[in-house]
Amino acid sequence: MKNYALVTGSADRIGKAVALHLAEQGYSLLLHYNSSAEKAQKVKDEIDSLGNGVNAKLLQFNFLEENDFDEMFEDLKRENVTLDILVNCASDFVPSNFEMIGSKLLDKELDINFKNAYLLTKAFARVYGKGNIINFIDTKVTKNKTVHLDYILSKKLLQEFTKISAVELAPNFRVNGIAPGLILPPEGEDESYLLNLAQKIPLKTIGNLEEITKAVQYILDSHFFTGQTLFIDGGEHLV
Repeated sequence: MKNYALVTGSADRIGKAVALHLAEQGYSLLLHYNSSAEKAQKVKDEIDSLGNGVNAKLLQFNFLEENDFDEMFEDLKRENVTLDILVNCASDFVPSNFEMIGSKLLDKELDINFKNAYLLTKAFARVYGKGNIINFIDTKVTKNKTVHLDYILSKKLLQEFTKISAVELAPNFRVNGIAPGLILPPEGEDESYLLNLAQKIPLKTIGNLEEITKAVQYILDSHFFTGQTLFIDGGEHLV
């Protein structure tokens, strides 16, 4: 029986796919959600139904509030939960540009997309002392032209933090990133939306959740691999 993996934003989309994949590989799961309790419960039920002996626990916390992750991990440790993997997958994707006044949205994007991954990483390192960390970034971090100004700034920061963490926490931790491209359409759009965008990238096609989980597994299996970002994007980061 393998130890636990914590996946933030595990109730839906990429986070859900990663959580289910890890459960199928024999990891027990800490399933983080904020407001999607019903969806998170369905993911837990799906994991419970695998029948392979893994456990799944729900963890609710709001990234826009103050959270004591050291205390959370210490409590889990007292419950004999040994955490091997942290996947920072929770994300907020909101359009913004230079015409918008103030920094309220920037603060929100930084909190959700960077600050809590930063805090969870440090608490994981302090409490558990060794493990594997995967940060979900975005292929758009390679661009300097964007209609998601605040979001991209937060993800660029997360990519730099991934590299710094890989150095500072080695050799007891490996820290890597995955930068998805055209994988899932945004809310309100369908696959044709992505296929239209795909005509502008080298491979002129779209990816899927299986490509993401293969990247997760590659990182976990590759013990000489740290500080890297895997671009799962059909070459989008190159153009």
